[in-house]
Amino acid sequence: METRKESEWIFKVVWAWQDEREEKWLEEQAAQGWHLEKVAPFFYKFLQGTPSRVIYRMDYKRTTDQDYAEYRDIFTLCGWELVAEMANWHYYRISPENSETPEIYSNDHSKAQKYRRLLIGLVPVMVIFTTIFNPALSRGLLNARNQGDAWVYQAAIAFRVVIFLLLVYVIIRILVKIRRLESGKKE
Repeated sequence: METRKESEWIFKVVWAWQDEREEKWLEEQAAQGWHLEKVAPFFYKFLQGTPSRVIYRMDYKRTTDQDYAEYRDIFTLCGWELVAEMANWHYYRISPENSETPEIYSNDHSKAQKYRRLLIGLVPVMVIFTTIFNPALSRGLLNARNQGDAWVYQAAIAFRVVIFLLLVYVIIRILVKIRRLESGKKE
């Protein structure tokens, strides 16, 4: 990349099972001269530079794993640059030396393992959601505080239902992705 002229944040909704679509979009941005710098949920910060062919790949790996340093070293030795991290997602890029597109996974089975690691990462979220945000617990706290604010309780219940259904939907979509990869079916 050349001299950086400006940066820009872009909002884009992409879900965990759509990482290949996200990678392709990041590559299109680089071809237009916008290179990824930071990532936040649904937000991407790009720096303007020289348009170039850059390959992006995403991987899910917990930073608390014992082999995390070795994991990072392997990517570095293979020429991948870690661009950004967000919620255990790692955004890597490489400038290919020829027309071949480098990959970080050699087959669909190993790619399915990435989604399994993601599901394991979602388990604590589900546990926290179902215990800490338990409606019975919240109702008791709400009744103890404000006897007259039933609408607040109803809104909190509706919010919890929506979030719970969203989490279930995410888990189902990831399970479908794993099944497709392991069966060799294309999306």
